[in-house]
Amino acid sequence: MAVLGPSEAGKSTLALCLGGLIPRMIKGEFHGQVEVAGSLTHLCRPRELADRVGLLFQDFEAQLFSTRVDQEVAFGPENLGLNRAELLRRVPQALDRVGLKGLEARDPATLSGGQKQVLALAAVLALDPRVLILDEPTTDLDPVRVEELLAALGRLSQDRNLTLILLGADLRLARHCSRLILLDHGAVAADGPPGEVLRQVETLRGLGLRPPEFPSLFHDLGQTGLPLTLEEAVTQARTLGWELAEAGREPAAAPPLPSPAPELLALQKITFGYRDAAPIFQDFSFSIHTGELIAILGPNGSGKTTLMKLLRGLLQPQAGKVWAAAVNPRLQVGFVFQNPDYQLFAEQVWEEVAFGPRLLGLSEAEVTRRVEQALARVHLLERREEDPFSLTKGQRQRLAVAGVLALTPQVIILDEPTTGLDHQEQVDMLELIRELHGQGHTIVMVTHSMWAATNYAQRLVVLKDGKIFLDGPTREVLAQEDLLSACRLMSPAVLRLSQRLGFMALTTEEFRACLTENKNLVEA
Repeated sequence: MAVLGPSEAGKSTLALCLGGLIPRMIKGEFHGQVEVAGSLTHLCRPRELADRVGLLFQDFEAQLFSTRVDQEVAFGPENLGLNRAELLRRVPQALDRVGLKGLEARDPATLSGGQKQVLALAAVLALDPRVLILDEPTTDLDPVRVEELLAALGRLSQDRNLTLILLGADLRLARHCSRLILLDHGAVAADGPPGEVLRQVETLRGLGLRPPEFPSLFHDLGQTGLPLTLEEAVTQARTLGWELAEAGREPAAAPPLPSPAPELLALQKITFGYRDAAPIFQDFSFSIHTGELIAILGPNGSGKTTLMKLLRGLLQPQAGKVWAAAVNPRLQVGFVFQNPDYQLFAEQVWEEVAFGPRLLGLSEAEVTRRVEQALARVHLLERREEDPFSLTKGQRQRLAVAGVLALTPQVIILDEPTTGLDHQEQVDMLELIRELHGQGHTIVMVTHSMWAATNYAQRLVVLKDGKIFLDGPTREVLAQEDLLSACRLMSPAVLRLSQRLGFMALTTEEFRACLTENKNLVEA
């Protein structure tokens, strides 16, 4: 079952109720009763439910604490009192299921965000629960890893008669489910088979969720039949006469590329690897030019976050150098972490943003000017007196951006800026990024969201195994479907459909324009 909804719909609260943490450990006003696997949760201590109810938290890193991957997975079964032979069976099995086989000796702190997420899942799977509750299990995973994980969970549910409950705002979670519930502020907005609910485009948009691309496209083109899969979409489009004739198959000439802007920041023939691990980068070079808006893509573990930390100077290469054009590199590059809570610590929003400028020794008048300007740019000025941790995840993300803006950087690096946000929060963050780019900042963002990369980036850089596999204008990179697939990425659904129909469109608007221009099949 998938339980989906926007932020503050009640998804995480539901997970905590099912796991028995509410009302035993998290207090509040609680009425009624929750029964899971034959037990009333309010009568059980959470440890008594551990082998019946497995829970992967939305903040999965809060579940990790060991210094070795295999020890992390073994911890739960050990506390159940299982013997060594059973541990030696369960730990490798759980790691293999989530694709971490071979990383047993790694320190979890050196893993990528996606690898940490599936490690936390492996630790839950090793408990062999009867009910498995996963809160936002796909936020840090590359697109192909998402599909693989969901398929593996589907098989696990069937093979072991496991009740699986997936919570989040990602509609892909419903892909292999038998039932889909939409939540809206604690109330059920829809309940039924995913094939029915996922076609309710207006309901999904009304909740602030982004509908699946094919139903959304056909809905916006005025169709009542809404396909869910690529094959369904191709068949229906051909029935409607949307496939273009051979004459329309000639690719449009690409616009001439502008003259390259001055190089602003570069890695020059660097080598870097974490302690006791093989090098991630060897003789690696990469450059950023003034005024670019770049999206860095690639599978989990390909080196995206490491690359960003090298650019910012948070990591030092073992060979090669980081080159910067600015006179004062300390102020040139601002870094927003994947988890904004890593860089928030003050008790007040205003003080959070003021910390950096004060550290630079600026006058209080200049500090005030910069803080007001930064908070206004991220639309948080009216919350200046609030506690940062009383804000939503999206607001905390924007606050982290404000802390960087107050240092007036030329380059802003954002590591997975849409992670854990619902669709409307993602749009808000990406529009802020576009706004900052328009104001003169050079932007580099790491993302797993092909939708974000397609709609907001000018240049795409695809990493694989510590090497640049693809690099170029967004349209050119996305057109190389086979190469993207080799990097565990999938081109946007609209693009895949349009290519099957004989033209190339990245968005619904382009799709409509292509049909209108070539055959006048869709009214403007």
